[in-house]
Amino acid sequence: MRTLARIAIRTPEDVWTFTERNVPLWDILEFFPPDSIGPRGPKDPPRPYEVKPITIETDLGWSFESDIQYGAWVLRPRSPKQPGMMRWCKERGLAAGDTIVFEALGERRFAVRLEKGLPQT
Repeated sequence: MRTLARIAIRTPEDVWTFTERNVPLWDILEFFPPDSIGPRGPKDPPRPYEVKPITIETDLGWSFESDIQYGAWVLRPRSPKQPGMMRWCKERGLAAGDTIVFEALGERRFAVRLEKGLPQT
């Protein structure tokens, strides 16, 4: 099992997407337990298995529980006022050239932190 997964923030458009929409997990989806993928929305049929949330512990001192939204492949969207991925992205101060790093801490526990890119000259 991999212990780290990285998502590069390549462009200012990525910064906007991650802070105003959400962080796409498509490229690292296999890093998370398959049963953490929940339905797209409340009107969609249930998944053919019991959906179990994962816990994300942030480097800002707070954590949140979430599942991964089927089809969108993002951690379940929440209001930016509630603990969640979009709030973390806004508070963390993402910039093009940075990298979001997920670390497996246990079967259903993950840490998220930001690796700052090289200073622009």
